Amino acid sequence: MYLCTRQIDINARFGLPRIAFLSLVTTIITFLIAYEILYFFSNTKLTDQYFLVFLVLVVILYPIHKAIHLVFLFPYYKSFKKYKLVRHKSVPFYNTYVNTPVNIYYFCFDLITPVIIITSICAYASIQFPQFGHYFMFILALNMGYSVMDFLYLKIILFSNEGSYIEEHQTGINILNKVDTKYEQ
Repeated sequence: MYLCTRQIDINARFGLPRIAFLSLVTTIITFLIAYEILYFFSNTKLTDQYFLVFLVLVVILYPIHKAIHLVFLFPYYKSFKKYKLVRHKSVPFYNTYVNTPVNIYYFCFDLITPVIIITSICAYASIQFPQFGHYFMFILALNMGYSVMDFLYLKIILFSNEGSYIEEHQTGINILNKVDTKYEQ
């Protein structure tokens, strides 16, 4: 049996405008730093060739980010729940979460997995194709902006020493403790 020790709703705690502002600022600062590092180490002339491919990558980056979260949580696939974010039938925006207790360390690693994977791919691709490095640095920065919510959840989870399991809901997460009862024996 699991008992909830803390409920966390990032949207209620920080508010959507503040989260959007943090994401935008994170994206801009990350791009400026990443582009300066790229510019310092590369003498290759940048090109705007394949701009449409870049736009497609920008559009599909968020679904890729979410898919990386879900792939890492695949052992819990039977507990995946989804709900529609927008009520219009023509707009297919869904959020998917795991509705079962997950070990806190496993969940925390899942929160940073898209950052690690996409940052590594973009850094490697910018080394291999320096003429398109600005595209890869923007994708890297955009992914960091998407990861702001993950970082906020990670910060709260790591600094609250209250439980050892996490359960997601459409409104946020619950930090849980496992409790043995006489009925489970």
